[in-house]
Amino acid sequence: MDKEKQYLIISDIHSNYTALNTVLKNENLNNKEIICLGDLVGYNTRPNKSVELIKNISKKVIAGNHDKAAIDELRTDWFRDDIKNSIKWTKDKLSEDNKKYIKKLKIREKFKIDNLKFLIVHGSPEPNNPFSYILNRYDIKRIESYIQDVNIVFIGHTHIPKCFCFNGENWKIIDQEVIKINPNYHYIINPGSIGQPRDRDSRSSYLIYDSKYKKVIFKRLSYDIKQVMESFKNTDLPKDFKERLIHGR
Repeated sequence: MDKEKQYLIISDIHSNYTALNTVLKNENLNNKEIICLGDLVGYNTRPNKSVELIKNISKKVIAGNHDKAAIDELRTDWFRDDIKNSIKWTKDKLSEDNKKYIKKLKIREKFKIDNLKFLIVHGSPEPNNPFSYILNRYDIKRIESYIQDVNIVFIGHTHIPKCFCFNGENWKIIDQEVIKINPNYHYIINPGSIGQPRDRDSRSSYLIYDSKYKKVIFKRLSYDIKQVMESFKNTDLPKDFKERLIHGR
């Protein structure tokens, strides 16, 4: 991979095509590779448009739990009823081509950029529990054995932007918009959610990895939430899913 590139890291689009398209139009994509951490579908109203856009612009895409559920590769009995309804609605709307595309997606991928090793997963690197949540340092202890050979793990799933750093002694949270990567440390970094942020900030959340300067830049961007809410009309999707967009929850 080109060490002079920037990498646009996105996750949890959740059928919010308006938010995704707004972010992509705002970024200069000429020298950026797009990496998507999964959950292209679910919750919102435009699954096909969202999948097709990602399919056309990104070669590094992994599947999330909503993606797998929408193609019957993940049990849904543990989901809440409103989420089950969303999954069923999404499954009914997805084209066969987009289902085939999702079916081909991996749930993890390793690669190198310059001298740094990366791992991308949706929820967790645990082989038998790939969609568990990594929310704090206690969760990280559970997965340490799976990430010892990588410098940076990019994860999604929580919809909350976060950076954990291991400095050789313990894991710490780095609460900065721009983070300089130390090649001797280990990082677990979550870009937050493009289509359904849950940190009480309704703006799309994503990040840029700059391989030349070895830094991570967290970014937020407003989009037309009212347009997305209007699109819920004449659907039987749970109405709470449109309301939560306003509040970032």
